[in-house]
Amino acid sequence: MSKLKQVTDLELRLLRSFTEIVDRGGFAAAQAALNISQSVMSEHLKTLEVRLGFVLCKRGPGGFKLLPEGERVYKSAKQLFVSIDAFKADIGEIGDEMAGEVIVAVEDEIITNPACRLPEALQMFGVRAGSRSRVQVEVMVGYQAISHVADGSVHLGISLSDVYTRDVSTQHLFDEVGEIYCGNGHPLFDVPDHEITEAQLAEYPYSSRGHLERKDALLIGNNFRSGDVGLGAQAQLALVLSGRDLGWVPQHVAAPFVAMHRARAVRPDITRRTVPINVVSRDAGPHGKLVAMLRSCVVMAHTYGSPSDARPMGVSVAAAKG
Repeated sequence: MSKLKQVTDLELRLLRSFTEIVDRGGFAAAQAALNISQSVMSEHLKTLEVRLGFVLCKRGPGGFKLLPEGERVYKSAKQLFVSIDAFKADIGEIGDEMAGEVIVAVEDEIITNPACRLPEALQMFGVRAGSRSRVQVEVMVGYQAISHVADGSVHLGISLSDVYTRDVSTQHLFDEVGEIYCGNGHPLFDVPDHEITEAQLAEYPYSSRGHLERKDALLIGNNFRSGDVGLGAQAQLALVLSGRDLGWVPQHVAAPFVAMHRARAVRPDITRRTVPINVVSRDAGPHGKLVAMLRSCVVMAHTYGSPSDARPMGVSVAAAKG
């Protein structure tokens, strides 16, 4: 039985450190997000375990691993933080000017897509919501954005993942075009497209994108040779440039390296595909006026917006590593 009889600000801080460590998969990855040393994080975890009366996880040379007790505390803490955020959002809506924070998760490299109008949307939101509103933008891998929206720890997601989860709705913003690429040094790099057959493509290692592996397999047939795994556009690009794998990369991400003769598209006539970029939010639960307003601004910017040098106001950007 837990020794914890009440939850004070101290316990909340300790629980936030604990959940951040779990979310990031260990102390090293959580260090930048929490802006504290690993020794301090370790002390936080020890203090929390003492207050709870049981051990939450294994840590050491073998890595970080949650125990069953830790899993229960983690899930309960995440639910607690969602409830606290919902309470703050509801209270913040009382009065003439809306106040509070909206957290947005954006899949990596979507912001650099020329069709992305997120900066314009953030500028529009800043004007409408007022000075007491704040936006936190985090860069994530697609499946992370979806899962964080689903569990309520993120309010909005912008992602190419079309995974449909209960209580999560999607709305199309724009399209992203990508192709299968290989790097300079790969056996196919200097082979003309008209000499490359689909059977040849299947002979070379192909780096999957994890959550999109099934769809990527369809690009070059079901008998492709499994290669490395690249979670995110930058990871895919690194594997392609290494010459180890063929990999699917968005055109705008690959373009600078194609220009430098470090990468090339392979058989774009059969590997090119267009995928939808969506805004994702929860169907159920307390969204709040701020979240609804920001989603509306995102949709409007991509429907009516045009390229500009819009400067979003009051925005902090944090890169999430997962």
